[in-house]
Amino acid sequence: MFKKPITISVHATDELARARFAREVRAVLPEVKVVRRDEEGDVDFVLMGADDHAAAATVRRLTRAGEAPVVLVADELGESELMAVSEYGVESVLWRPAITRRRLSQAVHSAAGCCPKAPMLTALV
Repeated sequence: MFKKPITISVHATDELARARFAREVRAVLPEVKVVRRDEEGDVDFVLMGADDHAAAATVRRLTRAGEAPVVLVADELGESELMAVSEYGVESVLWRPAITRRRLSQAVHSAAGCCPKAPMLTALV
């Protein structure tokens, strides 16, 4: 278990969506600290809307950099997109309409290395 709070950095093409998601994380996971956009976190979250090519580029950039594990929060994700993000090395994929406190907590802690990793596909069910 982490001795210090887990920090997450949230990346999104829509600043309002980024702020809203950060507020939601703070509300449901008070043990997790959301850092400012210009700070690095222990885990990177990328919010991806439908046909969001900028978010896809962010996923590629972050996974290639390899500085922090990446969790993708997607509004829509087809089978081919899921295969692509899996190949990039994304730790977890969460389907935005189905996020629960438990799934979010599991994704954060698993990516940070605090608990056993769950198969990526279970997050989409």
